[in-house]
Amino acid sequence: MLSAAQEHIAGPQLPEAEPPLADAFKAFSAAARSLQRSYLSLGEEVRRLRSELSEEHELRLRREALARMSALVAHEVRNPLGSIEMFADLLASSGITGEKKEWLEQIQSGIRILSATVNNVLEFHSPVSLKLSHIDLSPVLGALQKFLQPITERAGMTFIVEVTERPLFVLADQQRLMQTFLNIALNAVRFAAEGGMLRISASREKDIVVIQFEDRGQGISAEVREKLFAPGFTTRSGGPGLGMAVAKTIVEQHRGTIHLRSSSGNGTRFQVRLPLVIEQ
Repeated sequence: MLSAAQEHIAGPQLPEAEPPLADAFKAFSAAARSLQRSYLSLGEEVRRLRSELSEEHELRLRREALARMSALVAHEVRNPLGSIEMFADLLASSGITGEKKEWLEQIQSGIRILSATVNNVLEFHSPVSLKLSHIDLSPVLGALQKFLQPITERAGMTFIVEVTERPLFVLADQQRLMQTFLNIALNAVRFAAEGGMLRISASREKDIVVIQFEDRGQGISAEVREKLFAPGFTTRSGGPGLGMAVAKTIVEQHRGTIHLRSSSGNGTRFQVRLPLVIEQ
């Protein structure tokens, strides 16, 4: 034992820390360090997200500006393009023959493809409400045949349009429906092999009108089929990739559906199904 003097010099003896308290202190210290690291990481994540949101906001603004500019340009182009098409049609009906007729057909083909592209841009970026009325599909497909004839001839394709003798009425916006059919047909022309065939037919299945677009081209790969209706997707360099997306949107606006069947080497078939209107 220590003497009283020794105890005075050494000071009072402190009890040893109990093990549970020491363990709790260590755990608290570890948790505090972990919390500090988490706080620093959270700060870095917040800064990163702010940067990404800023970039995303800027990208969205750029896309919106591009959409407005695209629609503006399309509006400016459509009117003079319509005049050019009208005069080309007048020349075609004036009795031009031989090589000049072939030149004119090439011009008509290019004008009609460009016109379809302009209309797709307008439809996608600045759509307007549908103007619905009861429409017989036979005259619509007849006009489509006249419109596409120079294009299919240029591609070296056999072009056939078949409809039933009975009228097939649908409640539709005729201009929008024409745009849909044109987009699908142009897509078929692009995918079908040169010297192939494009067949468009319309028939009735109970209370549904079925419009089919069939070609004998090389078919569409599974990878392309998955993306074909996505806005902006295209297999052509420089193409806007809006045609099939617009077609799908318009068909669905008419309470219809569009289906695609294709396999490598066996051609492609698009099928548009629209509600039939029974005329009283």
